[in-house]
Amino acid sequence: MFTKILVPVDGSEDSWAALAQALEIAKEENSTIHGLFVADVRLIEAPYFMTPMMDMGMPVVDPGSMELALDAGRRLSERGHSVLTELAERCQQSGVVCQPEYAEGVVSQTIIDRAQDVDLVVMGRHGEGVRWAGPMFGSIFEAVVRHAAAPVMAAQAEVHTIKRILLPYDDSDTSKQALQVAINLVKKRDDRSLVLLTVDDGHHQREHQHERGKATLRAAGVLFHALFWKGQTAEQILSAARVEDCDLIVMGAYGHTHFMEMLFGSTADEVMRGAICPLILCR
Repeated sequence: MFTKILVPVDGSEDSWAALAQALEIAKEENSTIHGLFVADVRLIEAPYFMTPMMDMGMPVVDPGSMELALDAGRRLSERGHSVLTELAERCQQSGVVCQPEYAEGVVSQTIIDRAQDVDLVVMGRHGEGVRWAGPMFGSIFEAVVRHAAAPVMAAQAEVHTIKRILLPYDDSDTSKQALQVAINLVKKRDDRSLVLLTVDDGHHQREHQHERGKATLRAAGVLFHALFWKGQTAEQILSAARVEDCDLIVMGAYGHTHFMEMLFGSTADEVMRGAICPLILCR
């Protein structure tokens, strides 16, 4: 299922945690790890635009600014290749094939572009100098989740062996994608189990969606435990993950009300902040 796994790394603890989780999956799936270090082109080019000097209406490149840009590029290149060397060593130690890549560009867009050719993206939620900023402000992780063609996993600091999977389901297109991912993961191993959760938040009638989810799982021949809970959606998802002792949450990244989510945040945002296990988001 996950033949190619993309792992963006920047040398931060979060990115190494993401690699460790990706290696756990790769060993089971016989996957290839595609390690990616992106040198942020904005950091390299910024010095060119810092000088106020002008000549006949055209900006003049200050030699000092040019040297700063060249130095920034060299430093990023050295760091990137050092990080990728360590990534290759860790993959080799785990017996996993890897393909390291150094690239220059806008970090989020470069990751999104590479995600077109893989089956899963595994990332740390923060990274070096970046954090999960939430709605309206955004982050590299959020940009990737919103636009990547492949499912995106948010790794935790601790590697989790996936045995019990929680599937929040509301019959939206993204939750249907999550359902298929969960089915494939459960079928991979006999010792895995699935918990189907539908939450009635008081604003939507979810009984029919819940029944459709159960019918799809039955048709797929998957054994599962079904929960229909009432309350605030994110709170119930996080509670179910704890009560059911789940190792992984697989859910749709964004649901029916995308505009409201952009303004006030989404269930995915809230679950992301509170989850104590890895989370795969499907778009």
